[in-house]
Amino acid sequence: MNIISKLIIFPFLIAMVVASCAKSDNPYEPVDTFEGGKLHTSATGAFYIAELHGTFHQMGRQYGLLLKPQLAEFYQEVITDYLIQEKEVPYEELLLMGKDNYSAYPVIFRDYYDGMAETSGLTTDQVMILSNVLLALYETGCSSLSAWGDYTPCEKTVTGRNLDLVAPGIRRFAKYYQVVVWNPTGYPASVASIDLMGGLFYQTAINNKGVFLELQNGQNCDTSNPVGRENTNNILLESLFRNTSGKEVDQWFNTTLPEVGLIMNGSYPDHATIYEWATFRVVPRNGQGLLSATNDFIDSSWHQYPIFFYDTTNEGIGYTCTRRINLMKLGEQNKGLITPQIMMDIFDKTIPEGGATFPDEGLISTIYSVVVQPSELKIWLKVRGYSGWEEIDLKNYFSR
Repeated sequence: MNIISKLIIFPFLIAMVVASCAKSDNPYEPVDTFEGGKLHTSATGAFYIAELHGTFHQMGRQYGLLLKPQLAEFYQEVITDYLIQEKEVPYEELLLMGKDNYSAYPVIFRDYYDGMAETSGLTTDQVMILSNVLLALYETGCSSLSAWGDYTPCEKTVTGRNLDLVAPGIRRFAKYYQVVVWNPTGYPASVASIDLMGGLFYQTAINNKGVFLELQNGQNCDTSNPVGRENTNNILLESLFRNTSGKEVDQWFNTTLPEVGLIMNGSYPDHATIYEWATFRVVPRNGQGLLSATNDFIDSSWHQYPIFFYDTTNEGIGYTCTRRINLMKLGEQNKGLITPQIMMDIFDKTIPEGGATFPDEGLISTIYSVVVQPSELKIWLKVRGYSGWEEIDLKNYFSR
């Protein structure tokens, strides 16, 4: 099953307030602890932040117990009430999909789910179903803008990103988004990921070395779908535990091919790179302090390959070119001034207002927006229709 075109990703996510190049050390007190894991809430209490430590099996146990009531509620509302009763998806089909998804995970993530099943109060079958909850018939869009050097006051990178979905009516699940921070033993990096409760579906994540990677759909340009490749979302998430610099990420993309066409924004403390990642080659796209990406490949080298190209005359309701052009214009207008707060302002502008965010009333919706400053390990997250911008300082939850 195609992992990108069969998303169910429900809305959520997190927001933040204030931004500058200065550091702030105000860790949130945990609301609960278990076997070395800690459960926090964001500044307003709207979102959970799970801080986990140890092996992946131990971290699964911590997560399952710390969020036991919420996982039960999530399963009831999303799996039982929404998918089975409202959407009439047979339980047997969900279980088969969940088992297939679980078996495709690398060992570390299977260990994580095994630990979760031991403490969460959910059965092993229910945990497997939950692991697959993001896979359904929804397509992703997404936009990003990165600024550094002469474009930011402190010359450090500031990146904004939208998660866009063809997913009307699913904002009811916004409260189930969270930030999970894994601090695994035996790995060079800790990783914080934004996801639905119980999920491991890679969309937006950063490690404690200041490597931020976010995913955008590129399937409209590269329509190939090779058989037998490893799940791209799984290998992306696993790579962040190992890759600790932009150089290592560059090497990884040069030696790894996805199962579907994607566009990745890699943002680092002092620069950013867009990886136009087809199923048969990757093209890193660099800039002089400002880069934007949406859902089409634009590097000139693609013209000698079987890639579909877009412009403002054929972009359709996805507005892939318009969104990218708007973001670059806003970046140029704010050259030298782009702090995280300015980036939040940019991503609050809708497409009709000259920005990249989809208006609420359309077929495609912007589910959440993220602003990140990798050098400070801070993110600002906003779930449309659910929260305002809210700051999360990840230094408080990374253990190294």
